[in-house]
Amino acid sequence: PASSETLPSQEIPPLPPHIQTQQQQPSPTDLMRAMGTSPRRIFLSVTTSTSIALAANFLGVTSNLLGSMPSEVVESTGLDTYYPVNGFKRFNGSGYTLTIPTEWVADTAVELAKATRRAGALDYGMKRPGSGAPGAGVLPDAAFGPPGKKDARGLTPQGADTNLSIVISQLRKGFSIFQLGPPKDAAEFLIRVSLAPEGSGRVGTLLTALEVRRGGPLYQFEYEVDRGQRGVPLRAISVIGVVDGENLITGTVVAPKADWTDERYAAKLRKIIESFRLK
Repeated sequence: PASSETLPSQEIPPLPPHIQTQQQQPSPTDLMRAMGTSPRRIFLSVTTSTSIALAANFLGVTSNLLGSMPSEVVESTGLDTYYPVNGFKRFNGSGYTLTIPTEWVADTAVELAKATRRAGALDYGMKRPGSGAPGAGVLPDAAFGPPGKKDARGLTPQGADTNLSIVISQLRKGFSIFQLGPPKDAAEFLIRVSLAPEGSGRVGTLLTALEVRRGGPLYQFEYEVDRGQRGVPLRAISVIGVVDGENLITGTVVAPKADWTDERYAAKLRKIIESFRLK
């Protein structure tokens, strides 16, 4: 019988050292498994922490992000109501919107007067507005100004020389701003009748008057008021518009005339009124 021939065993040569090293190194997936995590968990953690940072405006990251976006896009999101953008925050009123400096605060005296008036409307035993009761007359819908000293009741003082006020007056239905005439005529009428009427000791001087369109037609005019011995001269910009054909909205930003010589501060004041828009 044919003898069986055994083939000699062949030894497998060892792998080169650089290949052995590559095989011994664990993969990123192996490392994450050893730590009890996964790529999905890491992604969710990063996403969650980023969302928290944005929501909390951590280190101003949300404000900086919004500041890099077009203003109309930011306004459409409504986020500038909660987060300051480029040093300004948005305020939404009844029929209008505008931005104010982040550091400016609401006039607490105005809010108290409005609350008193609302309470009076519910209590028929109280005096009616116009009868000499406190809080009677025209009240601003909103008022803001730089933070300052408070009175004995803890309220910010009314009538500060630097402030923003929004007044809403109800007119007859179907009223149009164009019924006031051209912007210059409307501005001169307002100065003559309201800001510096005869016998008031004040002298008003109109500087500019024009029509602009921001959410609707607006009249915007700049003027100065000399109060004589009663106070320093003031400079102001007002804007007026009509909402729903029956509500006349007047927004005014005012400051001492001398403060307007500071170009950066004047630009801040102008930005307030130029952000005013009807809704």
